[in-house]
Amino acid sequence: MVTTRLSLVAALSATTALAQFGPPPTTNVGQGCTSKSISVPSWIIQNLGKVENDVKFNITNRATGYTSGVRCKQGASDCLIAVADGGLKASIQLDGNKVQFAVNQTWTCNDRGTDLTFTALGNNSAPLNWTSPLLIRGSLLAPVAITPAYLEGPTGHKSPGCAATSEKPSWKLSAIHFTDQTGDGTSSTPFQMFNLLLTNPANGYEASCMPGTSYDYGNDLSTLVCAGVEFQSSSIGGFPITTTASFDTKTFTFSVKQTWFCDDHDASKPQNITASGTIKLPLECETNPVPDSPNDTKKSCIIPEEGDITMPGTVDALTILAPFVIEDPIPQRDGCTLTSIFNPKWSFSQFSVTTTPAGKEDIFFNIILAAENRGFQFPIPIYTGEAVKGKEGWYNCVVGQDGENAAPLWPYQCEFKYENATKNLEIRADWACVDFDPEHPILFSGVSSTTVSSPFECGPTYDGNNECVIDGSITWSADIQNVTWNSSP
Repeated sequence: MVTTRLSLVAALSATTALAQFGPPPTTNVGQGCTSKSISVPSWIIQNLGKVENDVKFNITNRATGYTSGVRCKQGASDCLIAVADGGLKASIQLDGNKVQFAVNQTWTCNDRGTDLTFTALGNNSAPLNWTSPLLIRGSLLAPVAITPAYLEGPTGHKSPGCAATSEKPSWKLSAIHFTDQTGDGTSSTPFQMFNLLLTNPANGYEASCMPGTSYDYGNDLSTLVCAGVEFQSSSIGGFPITTTASFDTKTFTFSVKQTWFCDDHDASKPQNITASGTIKLPLECETNPVPDSPNDTKKSCIIPEEGDITMPGTVDALTILAPFVIEDPIPQRDGCTLTSIFNPKWSFSQFSVTTTPAGKEDIFFNIILAAENRGFQFPIPIYTGEAVKGKEGWYNCVVGQDGENAAPLWPYQCEFKYENATKNLEIRADWACVDFDPEHPILFSGVSSTTVSSPFECGPTYDGNNECVIDGSITWSADIQNVTWNSSP
């Protein structure tokens, strides 16, 4: 095969798995055992302490909910597990008052209608007198070897002092400007604009607030749009900071309500904080005639002195979230990896056959993995490449450009055969999934066979060829058979 992208075929692990699973259930399983086992293989240690000379604690698997008491002797290779049927092995090392935990567990999920076995390991450490829950993040060894990529979370959630500063919330306001221009609505248009920068000192989050433009340019300053890095980052996750604000043009009163998150004090008890504040801005205004519109005036208002304004606030609500969820990946519908394991299909479209006067056929089609969660990805074109040596009728794929805007959902190399008489298309493809661990792609291979059953419309092209195409709006899917996967190093 001709590799057109992603040099991913080097040094594969020795373990190769064969996918023999049926279609997944129709219910949403984004937060089921299988999805969580791949996205957050991890454990929580609680109730750490000593009994005589032994170390004891409780452990919970975050993917399955399995919980057991554990008792460990210093130097022993394995701890005593109270619930022995959970496939758990644990050991500890004591270094003074510090405990080093090592966990290895094998478990099975059947929420997809078939059994799939997982093995993961992880480690972490804590003082022996640690009283809060402790998170151990794991790496999967089976069925795929990946270390899930966790998220950064909302701005400043781990900043020292975030929770303490939030007890008495405030905001710094800067770059404040208000414009009010008159207009008769016929020959000139009335216009208002207000904007400022709002900074939360508890977490360092900065948002720009301004009106959302209406169709008649009559901006409604009573509902401002405030936005920060959450619109430019994909690593914040399921807990973005949200801000709503308003400005009263008559009293110059600015009001804000904001929700943010802090877990700097204890990551096992993330705080969800909502606070609000109101202040009358000390704006000074200057009114001037509008050039080319002598009957209209433009009032411009700013803060006369340089520096920020501090706006005090009050806490409206404070709730405690589930332990350690701030940086967890967002539960999603099946993307590349889970689709490739449980319900692998290619989606085809835009099929065409171009025949030269000499009788040479060039095949073209679009392809994409039929995943429920495709993000912003669209089908990619496949062109006819060189003939595959030793395989009559088979051709290497020339994979088109993908725009490199997200993780791929198509082959990085493939070969295909098309029988014009039967309209049968066969494709042998290799593809890679990076949706859980971008640093270590899972490399998949499989074969698919499908019939182009849609009618063709044929006609001459400008260069003397004959082109037969199907309706461009038609798409169809075909199962990928004999799927195998390997973990890249």
